[in-house]
Amino acid sequence: MRWSLSPSPPRRKITVKSRLESERPVRSRYAGSLPPYFKSPEQLLLELGVSEPSDILIEAIAQHCGATILYESLEGSEARLLGYGARALITVNKNAGVPRQRFSAAHELGHWMWDRGKMAFSCAEQQFHGEWSKDNPERRANRYAEELLLPRSLFLREARSLPLSLASVKSLAHRFQTSLSATAIRLVELSDSLALLVCSEQGRRRWFVRSGSVPWGYRVKNLVVPGSRIEEAPGSFWLEPREGTTVRLPETILVDPFRIAPNLVLTLLTWVQPPVLN
Repeated sequence: MRWSLSPSPPRRKITVKSRLESERPVRSRYAGSLPPYFKSPEQLLLELGVSEPSDILIEAIAQHCGATILYESLEGSEARLLGYGARALITVNKNAGVPRQRFSAAHELGHWMWDRGKMAFSCAEQQFHGEWSKDNPERRANRYAEELLLPRSLFLREARSLPLSLASVKSLAHRFQTSLSATAIRLVELSDSLALLVCSEQGRRRWFVRSGSVPWGYRVKNLVVPGSRIEEAPGSFWLEPREGTTVRLPETILVDPFRIAPNLVLTLLTWVQPPVLN
């Protein structure tokens, strides 16, 4: 598949946040009281000596955590988790593509860390795409999988000097053998550029994530029109200010959409001009 890009302003290069690694403490979502068996993605990768994307072998990582991954045909779900004591069985749909299989397995491993002893899990593809904004077990498992398969330090190294575009998302997804949606989320959230990633279903916003440079005062509208190709659009078509904030909508944004499921579209929004404060 080739990305067809219409003429547009030159994209800024991603400013990789390498300074964050050494100068600023990164707040961990794993702080606080955790069970003794819990291991963060960073801890697992350190214990296993992972230094390259090709080293992220999900089957070996799962075995290290007491879980065995099997690949079988599944109906109605992409992966299942069944645990007993300190051992677990993760079953992944063998008919899915490799990136989906890897994320499904890592997602269930996230459940094994966060939700051990609570219940068995059966997760459908919709949960992998849709649960990125609500605070619930599926979101926690998605985030665990993202950090395990797209570790911060390796991802930043590979993304260095790439433009913030869907072509870069595709390249990085191939390098890490991950889905386009998970890779796009990681790229936006770790970028210093002004960018938002929006997931919409039949013209209605489901969730959005932002880079750290985008002011909190911007919000994506509930009703959106993703389109089918890269193009410029007025900022007011997509964005609205939160009540009580002091930001002006950008006059123009660059809209870069791609379909990830029959009814789901991810759209990358980037600023053409810096935001202006009132």
